[in-house]
Amino acid sequence: MTDVMNDSSRTKRGGLGVLFVAAFMTITTETLPMGLLPQMGQGLGASESQVGLLVAIYALVVMLVTLPVTAWTANWPRRRLFLVIMAAFAVSNLLMALAPTFPVAILGRLIAALVHGVLWSMMAAYATQMVAPGRAGRAVATVYAGNSAALSLGVPLGTALGNALSWRAAFVVLAGVAVLVMAAAPALLPQAPGTPAADSSAAKAFRIPGVLAIAVTTTVVMLGHFTLYTYVAPYLHDAGISEKAVSPVLFAFGVAGIAGVWCAGMLVDRRPRGALLSAVGIVVLALTGLGAVGWFTPATITLIVLWGLAYAALPTFLQSAALKAAPAAQAAASALFIIGFNLGIGGGSLVGGQVLDHIGVTAVPGAAAALTAVALLIALFARTSAFPRRPTSASAVTARSSNKDEPTLAHQLAELGQHH
Repeated sequence: MTDVMNDSSRTKRGGLGVLFVAAFMTITTETLPMGLLPQMGQGLGASESQVGLLVAIYALVVMLVTLPVTAWTANWPRRRLFLVIMAAFAVSNLLMALAPTFPVAILGRLIAALVHGVLWSMMAAYATQMVAPGRAGRAVATVYAGNSAALSLGVPLGTALGNALSWRAAFVVLAGVAVLVMAAAPALLPQAPGTPAADSSAAKAFRIPGVLAIAVTTTVVMLGHFTLYTYVAPYLHDAGISEKAVSPVLFAFGVAGIAGVWCAGMLVDRRPRGALLSAVGIVVLALTGLGAVGWFTPATITLIVLWGLAYAALPTFLQSAALKAAPAAQAAASALFIIGFNLGIGGGSLVGGQVLDHIGVTAVPGAAAALTAVALLIALFARTSAFPRRPTSASAVTARSSNKDEPTLAHQLAELGQHH
């Protein structure tokens, strides 16, 4: 019996590992062009701002199709849907690696963008089905760790590979990872039926106090971040950092991000409002500093590290705020979080590209800082339902559950897994 239980435990860990790798691969696929703009521009015969559109178009497609495609695939068995999505990513990345022209590269990006949001709308619920209800939160955290790891390390590692071999080799590797995930999934992921689309619509979720403020804050802070991060490679070149040195600098950004994710895990339940405001404030200061002292390389590197530390904590704070603000409509709130996140990515790519083309690369950090400052102001004023001063204690959640029939977080996650 012990051996059977151990085997079951290993299988569950393996399944969560598959979802972690899938999360890492998909977010890296989305953001990789940011670190390879010069090389990809040369290879595709496009300008750096045009290559930045590969990120913007991807994010905008995710924003537009996530809700309808998720509803269309709601009845599909989860494992089959997962395999189809991984196949789409494999084809997308391989087409990117082989693309002879910029239009073909856009086609490759569209293939992955069409299924990206569907994957993220199902993974958290799928993860909860692999563990006991009491461990649902940890399972979901494992999935989102793949997102954080990709944002912190995916672009630096992909950039290093692109510089060492070629940008096309980086996309070949991502296609290979997708194929490996497809190979492992049948043995490690459980069968799970699909269900009709979720009852809670995005419109209903928006009417819940705090959800709109969180969605807007997420959109604007990501808009500011990606206004510069999409074009961080040309910015670093202009700051006197060589093409070969860009990868180590971005790697330092990623390592700092790991520390940021760890800090977020320590603070999100204790001081969620103060930690969020501090993180956004540090990002504003770092981006402002990059615009002011970008000519001084040691200061640039220091500010990049500070930026990475603070930024990596933000997805955890914002996602947690969304779940707490809408305990009875977490699926819809999560979908809005994903849409806001990708709207920020796409919009930031567009804004940064316009500033780059019409003003110059030195003006990009200032534009990014101004947008992020707006997000800080929104979060400052949204101090009741969206970003309350005091964290909700376990006892308070339990009391609300008994008094208002609101489920605790563990029960919500478990129920979400059953619904999906």
